[in-house]
Amino acid sequence: MAEWATIAIADTYFATRAGEAITAWPALVDATKQAYLTTSYNRIYYDPRWSIGSSPTAVQLDILQKAQCELAWYFYIHINDEDRRKGIQAQGVIGANVVGETYDSGMLGAVPYPPFILALLEGFSTYTPFGAVEIGRDENLEITDSDAID
Repeated sequence: MAEWATIAIADTYFATRAGEAITAWPALVDATKQAYLTTSYNRIYYDPRWSIGSSPTAVQLDILQKAQCELAWYFYIHINDEDRRKGIQAQGVIGANVVGETYDSGMLGAVPYPPFILALLEGFSTYTPFGAVEIGRDENLEITDSDAID
């Protein structure tokens, strides 16, 4: 299976990460760690927002490994809630008064990422910005004037 971060890489990453991950990640069994890493790899790799070549550079690989580990941690904390909410949205529910939530129907197809992961993956973005600039024209010149052509 293709992946950027192995369990060993993730273990090393989480050994120096602040917060609950420093103790919770090592307590997970390897099969669970692999499931989170595989799910995070698939989300990043198959998301059309990112263009990731088959042979990333060493710098790119380091970034992808960090993003994959961070997304694996996000899944550890939030995957069940995310699955439930996306399931509710897929059913067309726009509000759940029992839990006091409303859902934007336009967000059903949105794939969520924590802000830090978006920042890490920014260099892989397929988004091409479009810009426009104002141009000036001297209205006193006719198109046939030589000054208008220069």
